[in-house]
Amino acid sequence: MKDISNIKEDAQYTLKEFLEYDIISFGKHHISVYEIIGAILALVIGFIVSLILKRLIYKSKKIDEGKKYAISQIFHYIIVFITISFALKSLGVNVSPLLLGSGAILVGIGLGLQNLFLDFISGIIILLDRSIKVGDIVEFDGNVGKVMEIRMRTTTVLTRDDKSLIFPNSFLTKEKLVNYSHYNSVVGFSVTVGVHYDTDLDKAFQLLKEAALENEFVLNNHPIIARLENFGESSLDLKLIFSSDNLMRSTQILADIRKSILEKFRNAGIVIPYPVRTLDIPKEFFMKQNKDVS
Repeated sequence: MKDISNIKEDAQYTLKEFLEYDIISFGKHHISVYEIIGAILALVIGFIVSLILKRLIYKSKKIDEGKKYAISQIFHYIIVFITISFALKSLGVNVSPLLLGSGAILVGIGLGLQNLFLDFISGIIILLDRSIKVGDIVEFDGNVGKVMEIRMRTTTVLTRDDKSLIFPNSFLTKEKLVNYSHYNSVVGFSVTVGVHYDTDLDKAFQLLKEAALENEFVLNNHPIIARLENFGESSLDLKLIFSSDNLMRSTQILADIRKSILEKFRNAGIVIPYPVRTLDIPKEFFMKQNKDVS
């Protein structure tokens, strides 16, 4: 029995000695094995908590996808901050002076990192006020795309030609952009076409509506309107108005409907006229030409 108790005591002493063994030493500061294990455990627990929270948030059926992403990202940032603080504290680093002196540190860093912190703060603002959400269709500088990801510093937008545009978050908070999905994912479109003044307008209106209804991306449960928009110089200007919730394909939708309209008008004998121009030539010009000939 004494031998067994001695073995236990030796094992406990060996384990304690191992955990208290200093792996890193610099100056008066020493980092032991158990401090490193504590820091690793803090990081692992933080990762697991973040993952569990994200899954719980995404399981909710009462929150839309944009809100789920925003909430999960905010919690992720908070957990990362707390986890790093605990890990540093476990390593013997006093976090309080760092937090208290962070303002002075940021000023001392200089202009080089100002944009970085501006992008980070802009990302928090975007996630909180939800002016832009993952899945939204936005337009800026003539580019239309779908917001795929909002990260700590950047936002990724997938354009209609499958190009990934990565913007700093500060760009999205400062520059003007159009968010087609802010209130409603359904967007109205229009196609304008000119017809001859002798055209049967009722027939033309019917063909315009048929061209829209035959397109699979046009919403049939929304109004489809064909109307006389204006009296042009050489044509009656007609406008077709319809709705679609597939903004990423809007360019192709408009092109397909224009092609369909052209085919239907040609089959029905409806003329899309060329512009007519009248030239007014002064009589003096002809008199001068006659004199030169004679």
